[in-house]
Amino acid sequence: MTETTPESLAPQVEALEHLLAVGVRPGSSVTRLNAWMCDVQQITAELFPGTFSYEEEFDPEYPGDTYVVISVESPGDMRDVIRRQCEWHERIRGLSPDLSRKLRLSISPR
Repeated sequence: MTETTPESLAPQVEALEHLLAVGVRPGSSVTRLNAWMCDVQQITAELFPGTFSYEEEFDPEYPGDTYVVISVESPGDMRDVIRRQCEWHERIRGLSPDLSRKLRLSISPR
């Protein structure tokens, strides 16, 4: 069994602080995904180092259908960016098949 230390809890604390800072409401998509967000952030940082942010969005036609948009910036050749985008989706599905329907990846080229 792994010992729980302040250092081991740092990613979860950061995720919760972010939720509080952006004013995420209880029961939102982000709070339902909170258990996964540390892993999602780690995968995203490995594939797209740099700026990472996320926020809850919805399609105005379907306001009850919310999802979380993960926003990143990415330098480099577009083929490499697309390859990393595909890998991101595969790894997210590996965490949970339901996550792919609840998350969107937005890549801004640099």
